[in-house]
Amino acid sequence: MRDLNGADPRRFGPYRTLAVLREAGTTRSYLARGGDGRTVTVTAAEPRLAAVSVFRSRFRQELAAAARLAGPWAQPVLDSAPDDPVPWFASPFTPSLSLAEAVALTGPLPEPVVRALGAALAETLERTRAAAGGAFQGLGPEVVLLAADGPRISAFGPLGAATAAAEGPGGGLAVTLGYLTPEQVAGHRPGPPADVFVLGTLLAYAATGTNPFDANDAGADPLDADHAGTDHAGTDHAGTDPADTGPAGADHAGARPVAGDVSGSAARHRAAERIARQEPDLASVPEELRPVLARCLAKDPAQRPEPSVLAAVLAPSGAAAAVSAGRLPARLTAALAEQASAVLGLEAREDLDDREEAVPAVPATPTVPDASPAAATGASPASEVGPAGERDVPPARPTTRRAAGPDRRALLTGVLSGAAGLALGGGVTAWATDDRPRPAAAGKPAARKPREPVPGVPPAALWAYDMPDTLFYGSPALHGDVLLLPGDSLVALDVRTGRELWRRKEPVDNASHPVRVDDELLVVLGVQGLLWRSVKDGARRHKVPYGQLLETGEDMSSTHLVARDGAVVWFKGNVEKAAGAGTRTDGADEKTITLFAYDVVRREPLWRRPLAEHEYVAWALPHRGLLVSSRDAPRPRDAKARKKQPEGLQEFYTLDRASGEEVWARTIDDLTVGSLPTLSGTGTLYAAQDRELRAYELRTGRELWRMRHASPDGRYGEPVLTGDTLYVADNDQVVYALDPVSGRQQWSRKTGFLDGVGSPPSVAVSASGAAVLSLDAVQVTAFAAASGERLWKFQAVGEQDTGGLEPYGLLTVDGICVVRYGRSFYGVPVE
Repeated sequence: MRDLNGADPRRFGPYRTLAVLREAGTTRSYLARGGDGRTVTVTAAEPRLAAVSVFRSRFRQELAAAARLAGPWAQPVLDSAPDDPVPWFASPFTPSLSLAEAVALTGPLPEPVVRALGAALAETLERTRAAAGGAFQGLGPEVVLLAADGPRISAFGPLGAATAAAEGPGGGLAVTLGYLTPEQVAGHRPGPPADVFVLGTLLAYAATGTNPFDANDAGADPLDADHAGTDHAGTDHAGTDPADTGPAGADHAGARPVAGDVSGSAARHRAAERIARQEPDLASVPEELRPVLARCLAKDPAQRPEPSVLAAVLAPSGAAAAVSAGRLPARLTAALAEQASAVLGLEAREDLDDREEAVPAVPATPTVPDASPAAATGASPASEVGPAGERDVPPARPTTRRAAGPDRRALLTGVLSGAAGLALGGGVTAWATDDRPRPAAAGKPAARKPREPVPGVPPAALWAYDMPDTLFYGSPALHGDVLLLPGDSLVALDVRTGRELWRRKEPVDNASHPVRVDDELLVVLGVQGLLWRSVKDGARRHKVPYGQLLETGEDMSSTHLVARDGAVVWFKGNVEKAAGAGTRTDGADEKTITLFAYDVVRREPLWRRPLAEHEYVAWALPHRGLLVSSRDAPRPRDAKARKKQPEGLQEFYTLDRASGEEVWARTIDDLTVGSLPTLSGTGTLYAAQDRELRAYELRTGRELWRMRHASPDGRYGEPVLTGDTLYVADNDQVVYALDPVSGRQQWSRKTGFLDGVGSPPSVAVSASGAAVLSLDAVQVTAFAAASGERLWKFQAVGEQDTGGLEPYGLLTVDGICVVRYGRSFYGVPVE
């Protein structure tokens, strides 16, 4: 960290710069303060590169990639201005050292710290691969930061991690990467395994203080760009990938050392040759780490482990647990404490007179002595120690927002006191009290200590729980403050703490759809029948086998809850009538999907309705004494009329709630209802149709309004109506708030995930109505319902037994949303 000089900007947007934190190959990071008192890190492009169109294009791409990296080990972006004369983005600030600075200060890091670092970075690589599919190329010793509460990545791609960049011939961009991989030396495009190779190199460096491919060339820095390859970025209009790596050792304009430095070019060639042919030197790596790092550094990309496997090997209980158990060396914690103190001093001076134009001097920070352990191991020297990094501090349950200035001071003071305690031998764990969500041991998650929320930062889960059984099916349900999870067992959790209240395992009555009966009882639709249980302890109170709802010779399977309204549930099942018991004469069993209505309070059946072949009841909505659904529209007898009828046309129909008799049926325009529609209390039907979202008066079929998507491939998801606002998302990952009467758009915001891929996210609204939540296969994104401001993103952390990517699920109760991902559940605070 250094004072500002005459060439340093004094302001970026609403942020006033206080000091320079660190300077990288393509960017410079500043400590800055917003008008609201919040202290942030502003990362700005080098001015000489801002005018290069390819650089600016790549800057935007990597800024967009930050959303895909959202999680505990990557910096969130609070604000950005990619179109400013000097593009920049702002992130939360927390004292930190880069990996290169940390090794230079202390020498090799302890094995538990290396394991935690590796697991955290591997988890981030896994998220990147799942979201984007390609190589990340954003790792390097200068962009991997160590803070008191764990590591994080401060770059979002090869541009941010580059050690140098310059405009190349034809408007291209020559970018020098910090590390090469064997496939890049051979001239091939790097894929996701390249990131694992680079991570293995970084971990070997962290564990030994030296590059595993370093041959101790005279004057060579083991982490200098002289050992790196040069990434030659093409121009956008040429169609080349700005991250496409060219042949190793090629001298491109702007690479270090500059063209004409023969010794530097020769050093690059020698380094590339070692990476391609030489086995890594892992003799100084701790014995238990050698096998896994050797696999990471395999020449054949196919032999390297997947990031998820690597994370599991390095930290079987998850990166969060490893970070919690690890301890940073005392010299690092002391440097972090000194850095925190320096920032507090700058903030105090700023508070004395925030109109003062002169920038206060930065308190001096210690330099690495020549006799440091780093020097003995051949680590890179550093001219100064203590530059600040950026870190999102996970807050806990939001209650009320405080002024940003005092909050930041409290956070810095906490870092300062915790680090100082370690430096003095106080026995405090430096790498975080465990505020991150992780699967609970033995199904007994512990509550987290709350922290004040920092705007834009993902909330820390209050608790985490893994379903103990191998199967999970059906629908989770909330019964007041009791969360019910169906599967091989029916599990009840306290939704406020995640504590398991009870578990009932009865294989013959596998739970699938628990619903609330009253304050004391719930009913579960299982394999064999309806089962009433006590909410308090799960004890069985009553059971109705499905046989009591069937006729002689009938059997039922595959029951599924269709709808629920008050005391009545509607469910369907496959009813099979044995041969000889029905009307068939061919000796075959008769199978019919049948819809049942049942009063769970009075415990008596109301009616049953065998469904015709075209009445599959994919959805049903209770409405004013009716049950509304749709079915395939009947085909016209006239051939010309049949040809004109849209394929998949639906006929909407209603059943009398009391008797099951059909009341009316009609088609509405050309609706095919590909997703679940929404029905208002006044009878307005909202449905997504191809590129449109439409609103109709259900009773008459009269169109009220429609909204057409601008993209030819645009599709809307399931609309959600809450109060006087209709919410919906599209497959461009945009969430819309609409006036349900007119269809007028109130606001629209992007989730920050990939555009135009997969299905539209589902949308939910918090119990208070203050937050709108979008759920896709990678994250949960929260928006302020009133303004559309993006509040935060949440991602499950650690291993996920999901069999691949699947969308998040969510239930909301006052102050909490229960997030489901696979068989893991998280209690996340929400306004």
